[in-house]
Amino acid sequence: MILLPILMFLDYFLTVFAAVQKEKKYSRHFKIKHYELNPNWQKSISKMQWINPRHILLTLSITTLLIVAVEYFNLSASMVALLEGCLFIVFSLVIGRHISNILIFWYVGRKPENISGEVEMSHTLMLYFSLFQYMGFLLPMTLILVFTKSPFSLGGVLGVLILAFVHLNWIKKYNKSQKHTS
Repeated sequence: MILLPILMFLDYFLTVFAAVQKEKKYSRHFKIKHYELNPNWQKSISKMQWINPRHILLTLSITTLLIVAVEYFNLSASMVALLEGCLFIVFSLVIGRHISNILIFWYVGRKPENISGEVEMSHTLMLYFSLFQYMGFLLPMTLILVFTKSPFSLGGVLGVLILAFVHLNWIKKYNKSQKHTS
């Protein structure tokens, strides 16, 4: 479980780093409302806040809860593997997307002649882009599950599905908030 806080902190720091990189050249061509899709972190990421006490507290709390659950509630090895698969696969996917974004921002900054014009994308569209990109992992994760039949793989499939439902919830809440401001 020591890997979990490492992944959670890496997710946060890569988000801030990517937000900084986006502002260099990429944002001249792609106009978006929020780089951070999770509404709980949008303010701190838009401020490019490297140290976030709320995130630190959440990371330490979740890690502690999981350690207590594993150590003191006699979870089976299968249940621990399922939890690890869910958490580690989801955070790996999120971190992989951050790395992809950072590389795109870096490339656009180094080769600005390869892009021109401006595109404005709604926050709803950004949420759907993210949802669809994560859904692309469902097939390979399901195939891995079919062939390995491991609780870790099942956790990975469940993690991708949970991530999809979280995105759908964000979309619903964001669209509802926009109707009230119109």
